[in-house]
Amino acid sequence: MMGGKGTEEFQKLENEYANYLFGGIQCMNCKYAKDGRECEAFDWIPDEILTGEHDHRNPYPGDKGIRFEPKSD
Repeated sequence: MMGGKGTEEFQKLENEYANYLFGGIQCMNCKYAKDGRECEAFDWIPDEILTGEHDHRNPYPGDKGIRFEPKSD
């Protein structure tokens, strides 16, 4: 069984690969994110936001006024 460090390294590599594929996913680093494609702003995060096509620091229809804010550590 892998220890915590191996898991952290894997998660870092997984995030880097997702950023490579999708140009950076704000949702992964947003304090409003929930599991899957849910967040405080949306029951189903739109593709344009999830893929980075739309920067969710800017308004998006139906986001309830909730915008991207980075997670605090």
